Amino acid sequence: MKMSWRKFFYILLGLGVLVILVALYILHLIRAIPEEYGKELRRPPSAYSEPVQELMDTVDDIEKDLRLGYDLNYRLTQEQINGWLATQLKGNSRVSLPSGIESPRLILGTKRQTVYFTIVGSKFQSAISIQLSCTLTDQPNTVELKIESIHAGSLPIRLKRVFDEIESAMERSGVDFKWKPGTERTVANVRIPSRVRVKRERELQIIDLDFHTGSVHVTAEVD
Repeated sequence: MKMSWRKFFYILLGLGVLVILVALYILHLIRAIPEEYGKELRRPPSAYSEPVQELMDTVDDIEKDLRLGYDLNYRLTQEQINGWLATQLKGNSRVSLPSGIESPRLILGTKRQTVYFTIVGSKFQSAISIQLSCTLTDQPNTVELKIESIHAGSLPIRLKRVFDEIESAMERSGVDFKWKPGTERTVANVRIPSRVRVKRERELQIIDLDFHTGSVHVTAEVD
């Protein structure tokens, strides 16, 4: 059966339009900003002034307790953490984000937590969300992070750069971070240092890490 050149041309044209529509739809999914993340990004810095001050006061209290050798029993809220990320992180000489990574935020849940940030390139940007679960293991001061999903916008992905940035950030921070063998970089063990120095060296052991909606409760013994 012979096909006229016009019919052949229209078939190719239709396929081309279909490819363009699919590409535009994928681009739309990638550029979508999750509602929770967008809500956090829209909050003015002034809305965080009180939570940030509360966090700074808590940090001072923790430092004092460590200096005196008192056990730690503190609750940190999502609002306090995001306030610090929104107003104090940029320009902080002690903590820096990798190039092309902006506006990190954290959503705390009882069973799962979500880390948000934006990847920014010269011609492209996308909101990345990493949903994970965080549990204290039987090993001393060791937390297991299990990555449940990663999305660029609303599109599920497995982005190598995200895993590389996680490793790089942990390494720069001096954190003992190791991917669990056989999990294809979806489960990691993070060991929190047991020795801290505030005036003098103390031994610290995390006893409980209890997540709630919008907050985390940390209990630690100090020797």
